[in-house]
Amino acid sequence: MKKISFCAVSLLAAFTVSSAIAAESSPHRPAAHPMFEKADANSDGGISKDEWRAKGDSMFTEIDGDKDGKLTKDEMKAHHEAKRAEWKQRREARAAKAAAGEKPAAAAPAPAANK
Repeated sequence: MKKISFCAVSLLAAFTVSSAIAAESSPHRPAAHPMFEKADANSDGGISKDEWRAKGDSMFTEIDGDKDGKLTKDEMKAHHEAKRAEWKQRREARAAKAAAGEKPAAAAPAPAANK
């Protein structure tokens, strides 16, 4: 039993390390997630409570279709459907580029914060 547990733990550790190395060295993976970059308004490598709240406020405003200061189920559903359509369009565009032999574009840098 100890041998099986040791083997299982060893395999898990090896998989975790190899996955981390592969993720870091992948040329198709941006250094940081775009959502993080957008939320980190001052580009200090961290998200403060104020930045977190600002991102939440901007998302709320984006979803609030009638701008009445409340989110309804219909507004949330409409926003979700619009985002799904946008994501589908992006996937299809990437697939078309890949089929044409084009390399994926590098991630665009986050916009500079207005100070």
